[in-house]
Amino acid sequence: MKRIRLLILLGMVAVALPLGLLQGIAKATGSSGTTNSISINQYADFEDVGTTLDVGLVVKCTSTTGTGVVDVTVTQTYPETPQPIAGGSGPQDVVCDGRSHSVGVTIGGLFFDTGKAYAKADLTTIDSLPGVAAHAERWIQIRVV
Repeated sequence: MKRIRLLILLGMVAVALPLGLLQGIAKATGSSGTTNSISINQYADFEDVGTTLDVGLVVKCTSTTGTGVVDVTVTQTYPETPQPIAGGSGPQDVVCDGRSHSVGVTIGGLFFDTGKAYAKADLTTIDSLPGVAAHAERWIQIRVV
């Protein structure tokens, strides 16, 4: 009787295992088919007494108009800045031709200082409205140029 239960259990596992693996593969294939992506550079440059940051990105996108807009927001909290919070954002037009492009975004804000900060970037194209075509976020390091 124990052998029959064991064989039934093994049979159920043998049937369920490939189905679970195939679902995971299908999801991975579907999500990697997108041509829109944003990568935020690790370092940002600090200028103008904490009121301006230059953030680098690599953007890849496609659009029926051939262009898009990326909006970057950076926040920094104490003790990285002497204020309770520093923050700012800035937009930049980008080329959307299916190839990767380096993009520089100037962030206007207040109270930035050298140290770590959190950056978020959203790419919008005419084809993605009312949503975003791509999103990225990461910790970055602000440094003096």
